Amino acid sequence: MEAQSVLDQPQGRKTWRFLRHLLEMLVVMMLGMCLLGAAWGAFHEIVFGSAFADAWRDYVGLAAFAMAFNMTVPMVLWMRYRGHSWERGGEMAIAMNLPLLPLLLLYSLDLIPAPAVLGLQMMLMLPAMVLAMLYRKQEYSSTHQTGWHPYRRWFAGAH
Repeated sequence: MEAQSVLDQPQGRKTWRFLRHLLEMLVVMMLGMCLLGAAWGAFHEIVFGSAFADAWRDYVGLAAFAMAFNMTVPMVLWMRYRGHSWERGGEMAIAMNLPLLPLLLLYSLDLIPAPAVLGLQMMLMLPAMVLAMLYRKQEYSSTHQTGWHPYRRWFAGAH
């Protein structure tokens, strides 16, 4: 009997699918952060007449929610593309954004500075996502059908 690669074994394939799913979500989130962040920057310039960097000084809550939106929406849409239900997308969105609430509370009480909100938001979002994925480990470790296939999975309650 020939030795199998760890990733060729059933558990190895599940682990690889789990990690691949996480990596895909992170890439899509970063793309959303960059692309939608540019749109948010233009919006901030038009509405508030100042650069996006000023938002973190003057409108920390709004800037933090914009950042969360920029990363969450593309990630949920990617999850739909990969065949997950709206419910799973909602769970992931909650997991990603829940850490922001205590950070904004700490900021409003002057316990953390504005720049710490963004840094901690990013640092806490990732473990929260991994915990949500581990909670549904079976789903995130299984194969998923990919593609929009004329709205088949978009409007249906897949998974």
